[in-house]
Amino acid sequence: MRIFCAFILFVFGVSAASAEIRINVSRIENGALTVSGETRPNQTVTLDGKYQAKSDAAGRFAFHLSYKPDTCMSDIKSGDDVYSAVIAGCLIATQLAAPEPSPTSGKPPG
Repeated sequence: MRIFCAFILFVFGVSAASAEIRINVSRIENGALTVSGETRPNQTVTLDGKYQAKSDAAGRFAFHLSYKPDTCMSDIKSGDDVYSAVIAGCLIATQLAAPEPSPTSGKPPG
């Protein structure tokens, strides 16, 4: 049983250590998308294959864009790792941007 527990801890430890991307913030607020996180130092980080940033010497990166992903999710790529992040506030931003239907009087035109 001890060997099994040690094996499980090893597997989970290796999986966590091999992840290259950690997302700290992913949200839309006041019409602006913010995605920030950490990866390896001095890496190119790509958001939805359209926008690029470079991580600093500590591995931190951030995107601040006037952009709303169609699906309210974004793919962040660094090296061989891709992380799909759900964008908080995205559905609210979509609802706020949708035009209100105009009221009708119920009378036929003419």
